[in-house]
Amino acid sequence: MTSEQRYYLRRRFPLIPYLTQTGWKATAYSERDEVCGLCPLHRDSRPSFYVNRRKEVFYCHGCGQGGDVIRLVELLHGVDFRTALASLTGQEEISGKRLWRDACDFYRHQLRSSVDAECYLQSRGIRDPEIVERMGIGYAPGGCLRAYLQGLGYSRAAMVSSGLVDAEGRDRLWWAITFPIAETASMYGRHTDPSAGRHRFLPRPKGGLYGWGRARGGQTVIVVEGLFDLASLWQAGFSNAVALLGSHFNERQHAQLCDGRTRTVYLCLDADENGSGARAAQLWSQRLRVSGQRVLRVKLPEGYDPNRFFVEGGTAAEFSHYLEEAGQ
Repeated sequence: MTSEQRYYLRRRFPLIPYLTQTGWKATAYSERDEVCGLCPLHRDSRPSFYVNRRKEVFYCHGCGQGGDVIRLVELLHGVDFRTALASLTGQEEISGKRLWRDACDFYRHQLRSSVDAECYLQSRGIRDPEIVERMGIGYAPGGCLRAYLQGLGYSRAAMVSSGLVDAEGRDRLWWAITFPIAETASMYGRHTDPSAGRHRFLPRPKGGLYGWGRARGGQTVIVVEGLFDLASLWQAGFSNAVALLGSHFNERQHAQLCDGRTRTVYLCLDADENGSGARAAQLWSQRLRVSGQRVLRVKLPEGYDPNRFFVEGGTAAEFSHYLEEAGQ
């Protein structure tokens, strides 16, 4: 296990919460991020067990034992490293949520260390670090996630169950910009190499409207298809935009827009040359109007989606003009 993997494990399993679960109580606190109490590893008459909350390590001045939370589990239960790690991750493997979060962290780190991925984001017009951070955008180089997750103690079965790794043990996402979908612990990947295809989703539901939490309270909402479209609009200041993750609403997304509030819904689906975006917009305009919503179709130039519009020099003022035209 590398020092970086060990570091992430310490952050993943903080010592104080684990010790508290075992009944341990702190008796003193210092100004140096240290907590002191009776040692759980031997009979202790006065507090000699110190935990450094910043470094997530412990040391006992009575028995001389020290280490991180995994070492503590080994000593408390007389087990080896793998068994100690398995006991810590047991419940989390059931839900898969922690594994998904660790994969997201891994992909975000890969983005910061990949010049090619950063250049691809720049080519798609995504330049605001705040947007990259807010959306949790990362990069999946492929061929290395499984080894990383194994180093954190996850079983292959848990990885396959998450959808991040296939039955043959291969990463499902490769050469792809990644967008975490927190609601369903899923992930969207956009390949940076056209020969590998374009879109990649994990075998999980897509959930509701991406960004709905930010937009639901407004009187207007702009609905787009993809996450690059959404990133472009957020970057341009349109915080009331949400993404469908496709060109069709599922039941949850339809229910979100038809939640009893009166709002104006701008449908800005891709102006594809084959007309699929226009047909989808027409279909969903009718269905949303039946539910009592005011629906306006935004018509960008043919062949354009919001991302391409801004990449090729479109401005927020010009996009606002298209919104105004939709209401005329």
